[in-house]
Formats: sequence, C-alpha cells, structure tokens
Amino acid sequence: MRLTIKKALKPLGPFAGFMVAIAFLNALMNVSYPSGDNHIGRLLLICPEILVILILLSTAAVLRVPMHAALYIPLSLVIIFLRLFRFADSLVPAYFSRPFNLYLDSQFFPDLIFLLYSTAPLKVFVLWSFVAVLAAAIIIWGISRALKTIYALFYRLRQGRRLLATVVILVGVWICSLNPWIYRQVEFIFTPGIFFRIATEIDFILRLTDTMEKHQAVLDEAIQKARQYQRPLAKLKCSDVYVFFIESYGHTVFADPRHSPLITPFLQDAGHKLEERGYQICSNFLKSPAFGGSSWLAHGALASGVAISGQLRYDLLLTSRVQPLAAYFNRAGYRTVSVMPGTLWPWSAGQYYKYRKRNYAPDFDYRGPKFGWAPMTDQYVLDTIYRAEIQNRAQPLFIEFVLISSHAPFNDLPRYVPDWSAIGDGSLYHRQKPLKFPTTWPELENASEAYVTSIKYDFQVLVGFLEHLVAGDEMIIIMGDHQPNLKITGESQPWSVPVHVISRNPDFVRPFIQRGYTPGLIPSQDLPHAGIESIFWNLLEEF
Repeated sequence: MRLTIKKALKPLGPFAGFMVAIAFLNALMNVSYPSGDNHIGRLLLICPEILVILILLSTAAVLRVPMHAALYIPLSLVIIFLRLFRFADSLVPAYFSRPFNLYLDSQFFPDLIFLLYSTAPLKVFVLWSFVAVLAAAIIIWGISRALKTIYALFYRLRQGRRLLATVVILVGVWICSLNPWIYRQVEFIFTPGIFFRIATEIDFILRLTDTMEKHQAVLDEAIQKARQYQRPLAKLKCSDVYVFFIESYGHTVFADPRHSPLITPFLQDAGHKLEERGYQICSNFLKSPAFGGSSWLAHGALASGVAISGQLRYDLLLTSRVQPLAAYFNRAGYRTVSVMPGTLWPWSAGQYYKYRKRNYAPDFDYRGPKFGWAPMTDQYVLDTIYRAEIQNRAQPLFIEFVLISSHAPFNDLPRYVPDWSAIGDGSLYHRQKPLKFPTTWPELENASEAYVTSIKYDFQVLVGFLEHLVAGDEMIIIMGDHQPNLKITGESQPWSVPVHVISRNPDFVRPFIQRGYTPGLIPSQDLPHAGIESIFWNLLEEF
C-alpha cells in the first residue's frame, strides 16, 4: 500500500517543484519597496513579466532547445534587471518626487553607495554590505534553479500539442494582462506590469537627439538674452556678495505644522538680532529644479539663469556657451570663490562655473570628526574662508558657500561654538558632545525634529557670521537648494525653497522688495513661485 501511494505521488514531485519555482520568481518580482506592501496575497499575484519568462521557456521546450547556460543565464539577467528596474521605479518617486529615468539615473548608483557608506557606522555598513552580497548570491542561485526546474517540466511533456497549448494559454493570459480594460476587471489577479515603463525608457533614448535639441534651444535663448548686459554689476559699487546654499532648506520649514512651530520663533528672533545690527532683510519662495537631492541642479540654475528641467539639460549646460554668474563678477573686478566642503575630490563640472578659486573638502585643513554625511562643520567652513579670503582681501569678493551640516540623515549634528576664535583647526569638536538623533537613511519619517534642528544650526552659524565677521554693506543671499526627502515633506508638496536677501545697504534690498519679496526672515508668498534662476537675472537687471 505504501509503495502504491509513493508511486502515485511520484509524478507530482516535478509539478510541485514547478509550482514552487513559479511562486518564487513571482514573489521576487512582486516584492514592494519602499511601500512595504508585501502581504502574501500580493506576492502571489500574477506578474506579467514572469508570464513572458514562462512563454520563452515553454517555447524553448517546444523547439527542444537544451537547457544550457546560453539559455538560463540571459533569462536570469533579464529577471535581475527587471527586479532592479522595479525597485528604482518605486524608490526614486518615493524619495525624490519625480519619475525614475534609467538613462540618466543609473550613473548615480555609485553615489547612492557612497551616501550609505558616509552616513552609517563603518561596522554597520560592512555588515549590511555582506548581507546584501550574500542575499544577492542566494537570489541569483534561486533564479537559475527555478528556471531549470520550470524548463525541466516543460521538457518532460512528450506531446508537442500540450506544449503548444501551454504556450497559447500563456500568451493569451499575458495579452489580457496588458489590456487596460481587461486588467481593470481582473486586477485582483495581476500586478501592474512594467512593459509600458520600459517602452517609455526606450522611447526616451530613441528621441534623445530631438530632446537635446530642445534643451539646447533653451540654452541658446539664455545666451541671446544675456547679450544685453555688457557692463553688469556696476551698481554694486564693488561691495562683497556672499551666496549661501543651505542643504535641504525647503518650503516645508514654513508650511508643515510639524516643522513651522519649531523654527518660526527662532527665525523671528534671528531677524530681530540682525535688524539691531543694522541689517535689512527680505524673503521669498523660489522654485527649485530638484527635490530631495541633486543639489547641483539648483546650483546650475542660479549660476546660469537657465531653468534646469533635469539632468540632461544640466549636462548640456556644462558644455554650453552660457556665461555663469561668476564670469560676470570676474569681469567686474571681483575675486570669485566657490566653497564646496561636501565635495571630496576634484570635480570636473566645477570648471564651467568660472570661479577663480574652488575649495573642496581636501582644501580644508580640518582636524575634527565628521558629522553624519558632512565631513566637517559649516561653522568651521565659514571661519576658515573668513580667515583665508575675507579678512585681508585685496579686491571685492563674490563667494558661493554650499553648506552641508543639514544633509540627511540629520542623525549627528554639531553644536554652535559662540567663540569663533576657539574653532581653530576643528579639533575642539572631538571634545564637544554632538547632538544625536535616532534617524537613519533612508527611513526618515520621524526625522522632523532632527531636520529642523539642522536648519536651526545653520542659521545660528550664519547669524553669528553676520554679527561678528561681516562689517560693511555686503549683499548676503541665503537660500535652500531643494526640499528635504519626501519622507519628511509628505506627498504632493511644492518644489519651492526659501530665499533671503540681507544687507546693511538698503539699495541692495529694495529692488527685491519691489519684486514681491516680504520684509523679514519669514516668507509668505503663495504659489506659484518663480524659479531659482530668476535671481541671476535680478542681479544683472538691477545692479
């Protein structure tokens, strides 16, 4: 009797393995991140991409193609690519509020790895790297085993009609999954496919030449418009101009009830302190070309006066004839300086901006600890540049500071040092206990307090700088580069950032007030907002 049952169940073994293999591939493709909607019912929904794999395998079985590496390795690579594409297609919109573009975004994968490396403790990074490599190896092995198991059952079917019927059925189900009307009726069976998204990516690449021509037309328009400004910036009368980009300083600071009560009283008090020192202040919101990251797009927009719609236009800008803002200051007799302490190695794109002196992280003789992502503190950066450039300057200065202490994940923040003379080489930060928050990248849903604290720190530094180290009628422009991570702002938020113009010279502030800026450090302009690039034209037109 036992032998009879075993003999009866023996044919079910290959079929059971077949079903397990399909369930594994299907669940692998259906795993959702970062939404986390991974209940068992969703994982077992039919994935259209797996149907295509089954069609290919059954067709190969009909043709009696042997299951060699030439068959299962390409199919394994296809599955891995589709899985990574799905992850990216969910991850980029969830964190940067824009669609994923394979052609443009794939180049930033090394930056993502470096971000994780620089914001996590080394032991944690090494551990998770090992886990990731091990998991990838297991998954790749599982994919190849699953493909071989599925093909083995197809190949064992001796009757060609059965295989042909299998192919026809699979093709029919796949076509049904692609039809929008049918899909809406049976969406409880299928997960959304990504064939349309991949087709969109292919279409983008095929139309790349036409797209680049349209972007080039925008750049040419900016070149033509700038020709009317032959002797710009004369009305500045050789006063220094300092531009400060505050990392992740976004519209949400004033619009979100989780953030505004934590910072508005602080900024109001900071504004009063500056006014007591003779400063006039006005503020506005401007639309950034970036959200959650890609700060260089905002820098490019301000420098060029061009509305940077994305990475492709930015890349074209770097090789264009559009004159950057620093070039105008160079012609006006200024010493132009770029300060980018977050850039760890020579940056070839920096050549476009035409600064006489570019300061990157290796140029700072910093002896203190790093804080989260930031290799040094913003207060140390300002103090160093003051001593190197401002204190004994021989000509007027145009300096752009890219501040970094407010970079995600906001988990490790420096404290403000009231005595600037004590900063020195930064070694005092080894003796100073930092502000720590339980935030980790990329899970930042509960980072509101840490985020606001990082912005407050930068304003403490800037107010101290303006109170103690700025003595004349310099023009100060403080602005955000982009909104913080979508996990902090929430869904459907504007891409706007605050901008503040500050000076003891009322002639430098008045033109911005006439353009709609409001007095004080608290902007209140309603949507829609002009782009960051408008400041470029404001400076040329007014001064």
